[in-house]
Amino acid sequence: MSTPIDRNVIRRFITLASPFFRSNMRWRATAMVGLLLGLSLTINGVGVIMSYIGRDFMTALQTKDSSLFYWKLSEYLLAFVIATPIVVSYSYTEQRLSLLWRRWLSHHILARYFSDRAYYKLNLRGDIDNPDQRIEEDVRSFCTQSLTFCLIFFNSTVQLLLYVYVLGSISVSLLVAAVAYSLIGSIVTYFLGRPLIGLNFTQLRKEADYRYKLINVRDSAESIAFYGREAREFTRTRQRLKSALNNLLQVINWNRNLQFFTTGYNYILTVLPTVFVAPLFFAGQIEFGSVIQAGAAFGFVINALSIVVNHFGNLSVFAAVINRLGTFWEALEKANEPVSPGERIKVATGKDLIFRNVTILTPRREQALVKGLSFTFQGTSLLLSGPSGSGKSSILRAVAGLWETGSGQIIRPDLSNALFLPQRPYMVLGSLRSQLTYGIRGRVLLDRELLSALEMVRLTEMYNRVGGLDSVLDWPNILGTGEQQRLAIARLLLIKPNFVFLDEATTAMDRAIEQELYRILPNYVERWVSIGSNADLAEFHEHTLQLKGDGSWQYE
Repeated sequence: MSTPIDRNVIRRFITLASPFFRSNMRWRATAMVGLLLGLSLTINGVGVIMSYIGRDFMTALQTKDSSLFYWKLSEYLLAFVIATPIVVSYSYTEQRLSLLWRRWLSHHILARYFSDRAYYKLNLRGDIDNPDQRIEEDVRSFCTQSLTFCLIFFNSTVQLLLYVYVLGSISVSLLVAAVAYSLIGSIVTYFLGRPLIGLNFTQLRKEADYRYKLINVRDSAESIAFYGREAREFTRTRQRLKSALNNLLQVINWNRNLQFFTTGYNYILTVLPTVFVAPLFFAGQIEFGSVIQAGAAFGFVINALSIVVNHFGNLSVFAAVINRLGTFWEALEKANEPVSPGERIKVATGKDLIFRNVTILTPRREQALVKGLSFTFQGTSLLLSGPSGSGKSSILRAVAGLWETGSGQIIRPDLSNALFLPQRPYMVLGSLRSQLTYGIRGRVLLDRELLSALEMVRLTEMYNRVGGLDSVLDWPNILGTGEQQRLAIARLLLIKPNFVFLDEATTAMDRAIEQELYRILPNYVERWVSIGSNADLAEFHEHTLQLKGDGSWQYE
């Protein structure tokens, strides 16, 4: 990230931008790009014509030629009438193309994000910060700024080609001065503003970290309140804000240093063309209107050649956005790469649950949680027990295919009709009805079926309290952990899977409700595997697998 246009930035920009113009939206996108370029050429062409009208307009004013003055004024007004709808159409088309691109790129990235559980793998590895910010804010900025800068480069090229002729026809020395002045300015600006690239990249991350902390406080509001640690959370939140503001201060300081040069650079532009053409005007070689035209043409040429000077700050932010979005895309591609066969747990589908010499490693391979696990589960129910951290949940993750690091082979039943219930249930953003029907495919449930499931898990009072099946509330904060677990069990009763895996899914319930639910479980599920340290669950399971905590195990 040493430069705003280094190889990585260019490579990542091409990687992110090119698929859009090869997608099913390519013809529509190409047509809108063509329209934009055509409008841009028209605007620039009208600008050149207006420069000649302006030249004659000022000359008529100097020579006191009233008829010519009013004639050129009418041409000016006509040019304004023509240019106004063109400029508005240009701006509207740019915004519509940006919207189209953002919609497509967001869908493209989201599809990869949810493909092959990439979102889970990224979260597990923890090497990509704030994926939510990259998907929302960085995608939006990328699409908007990509169009902006591409059009700036195109318009600058067109203006350069058009106004080089105009400027050269007035004074060749002024043209040479414009090229030399902009070249020197770009080089100086590059060296003065180079640190802004890394600072802007860091700023995006720190702002996202601060926003994430605020979201974390909102989601954990009750726990923080119970602990009474508001002062501690205030300090942590303030620290993240302080970190973001300190980095922003460095950005401001470097922008100040850069503006000392760029401001002076732009001030000199107001007098430099006049200084060059004044001798020609004094010698009577050009008219006063040509002096005005030379100043305008000089400004266009300088602007076309001074993109780095005029837009370095925005270019550095754009480069940071490209790098953040590009590294996120690269991480998604890496997450979707399969683990090499010699380093992964092999998984196959069969009738029973069978482990053959399975060793389960943590995702980063720091530790072996379970070693050489071998057993065949052919019964109805299996209880996994052991001390905390012994690898109980890791076994279920391996069965589900979430963890592949390790060795050996797992044969598992078909998971298309299986259900995994974690200790902390997933609460859908939606109504109570959505909570109950989450995971149900291919059939519509009647309200009486939903209410019956709630009654069986002792949630009738909760149903009355929240206001019915169509109530939309902040469920993780409205419901207690035990209620959330019972709601997840209600889903299970409605889904009626052949096989269910319960990862301490009843730990927050009182013992009577837990035992009651396990007694009715055989009426809805053919086979189940439970994780729990509660000895009271043993009576509801035919088989037990006890993990010792040192990688060893015992199956009964």
